[in-house]
Amino acid sequence: MISVEAVESAEAAEAKKLRIWRGTRIAGAAVVVALIAGVVAWQVAARTAGVERGSFSTSGAGTTLPDCVPGDSIWAMFGGEEDVVVVQTVRNPSQWPVMVISTDPEVYRFEPMADDWRGDYTLVSDPAEGAPDRADTSERVVIPPDREAAMWIVNPQGDVPLWDGGWYGYSDAPLRIRSLGVERDVRMPYHGMIYVSGKEGIGRLGKAMQEACDA
Repeated sequence: MISVEAVESAEAAEAKKLRIWRGTRIAGAAVVVALIAGVVAWQVAARTAGVERGSFSTSGAGTTLPDCVPGDSIWAMFGGEEDVVVVQTVRNPSQWPVMVISTDPEVYRFEPMADDWRGDYTLVSDPAEGAPDRADTSERVVIPPDREAAMWIVNPQGDVPLWDGGWYGYSDAPLRIRSLGVERDVRMPYHGMIYVSGKEGIGRLGKAMQEACDA
C-alpha cells in the first residue's frame, strides 16, 4: 500500500522538475533573444559605418579656373595630354576604425596613416610635380575614428579616348570599406567635378565659364 506521504513527495518532485524545465526554457529563450539582438546591432553598426569627403583637397596643376567658379562645383580641369594628379582626404566619421580599400589601385591610392592627427594633411610629394612613387602609397588604409587619410587620384579617365573638342567629367571615387567584419562598396564624392579633355575642349569650357562670369 502506497502512503499519502509518498504520493505527495512524488508530486512535489514532479512539480520541481516542471519548474526547472520551464526556467531552463525561459533562460534559453532569453539567451537566443540576446544573441539575435547582438547580431542585429553588430550588423547595423557595421553597415552604417562609412567614409565621407575630408576637409582637404588640392588639384596641383591643371587649368586655372575663373575666380567666379565655385570651388565646390568644379574642382579642376586638365587637358588630355596632361596627367591628372589630385589629392582628396577621406574622413572616417564612425566611432570605430574603418578600412578603406581601393577598387582601382591604378587610380586611387592612399598615404599611410601617421600616429598623430596632424600627419593627416602632410603629403609625401607635391601634386603639381606628379604622382608619388607607388612604394610611398598603398591600395588600402585603416582610418581611425574622426581621422582623415590622403587619397591620391591619378588619371581617372584611364585609357578612354578623349575627343579633342569635348570633355569628360568625374565626380566620385568607387571604394570598398570594411568595418566590424562587414565589407561593402561605396562611392565617395570628390571636392568637385574633375574635367578632362583635349586641349581644344578645355579651352572652350574655360572660355564659356569666363563668359558666364562676365555676363
